[in-house]
Amino acid sequence: MEYVIHLLALFIALNFLLKVGFYPRWGMWTVAAGCAFFAWLVTPWMTEQSKTVVAAFFASRPQMLNLSVCVTLEAAIMITFCFDCFAKMRTRNTAFKQAVTLFLKLYPGILIGGVICYVLALLLFTFPGIDFGSLSWIAAGVTFFVVGAGSHLLRYAIGDKPLRLEVLFIVNIFIVILSIIATGY
Repeated sequence: MEYVIHLLALFIALNFLLKVGFYPRWGMWTVAAGCAFFAWLVTPWMTEQSKTVVAAFFASRPQMLNLSVCVTLEAAIMITFCFDCFAKMRTRNTAFKQAVTLFLKLYPGILIGGVICYVLALLLFTFPGIDFGSLSWIAAGVTFFVVGAGSHLLRYAIGDKPLRLEVLFIVNIFIVILSIIATGY
């Protein structure tokens, strides 16, 4: 079960980095700064959690079902973004369609917050003697660098926009499959 959660967190992070790669450069670094600020803010709360609380969360079937619904909804939004990017040839471009397109373009994904919390919890349990004040600054700096540089790296490594959309689509299909597997345990 733990491996499925690790894999799901990895795919959610990859999904987030691929989606942020569609933003302009200033947008990528703004999102990176927002993630770093979130990591800095949430570190004191994560230090209060015990290993049994985190393990009980993932062992609870109702919690995992709720998490699966959230993961599936976000994957559905990202899949809709992929289809919307390919649907440039519209017969009628209504205000509703434009509003949905704007929302899909601006929405980076909120599940990265859960992944950041999960990684912080793993770091806290792996390095128990580290100072919590310095951990929050280190986590914020690393998060800023990983999100900013990772989205740039994926953008230039994959390159072509239609290919990045395909990879984003496939990653979201894997996310849905992994969320179904995670609730089956």
